Amino acid sequence: MSYVALLRGINLGKLNKVDMKSLKALFEDMDFQNVETYIQTGNVLFDNIACDEHQIELTLKKTYGFDIPVTIRSKAELLTVQQQPIFSRDNVYIIFLKEQISKGQHELLKTIIDEEFVLLEQKTIIINHSKNHHQTKYTNTFFENKLKMTSTLRNRNTVNKILLKM
Repeated sequence: MSYVALLRGINLGKLNKVDMKSLKALFEDMDFQNVETYIQTGNVLFDNIACDEHQIELTLKKTYGFDIPVTIRSKAELLTVQQQPIFSRDNVYIIFLKEQISKGQHELLKTIIDEEFVLLEQKTIIINHSKNHHQTKYTNTFFENKLKMTSTLRNRNTVNKILLKM
């Protein structure tokens, strides 16, 4: 597998239910090759880019009836994340931004985040929480509100397992 589509906000409790078998079939119908899903939170692995994120989002909305933001990352991009020294820490989370952030947004992050973090290619934030993820203010919603853009979050273990499947 060469790519992963990271879907935001599906299968959270009883909200936004998406069956993984139907999701796999839908990506195959969109001409993606060697499609595989990983866990219920919406990680779709595949070998080729058959269409862009926006086209995927339109198809998902038409099929499931609600908005599902999609962020695609390549295996090379995930390997770059994994190779960062911060990635080996205990409470590491990765925020995959939908767009690249500006220098001004990067400067904003430096002033409002008091945890160790790294910004890669202006579109991926790796943060090491000093507290449990459920006790920190640095959630996906925090970053979306501060940066005014869509993002999705995965923990270190999920990124490692996605890479093993690629």
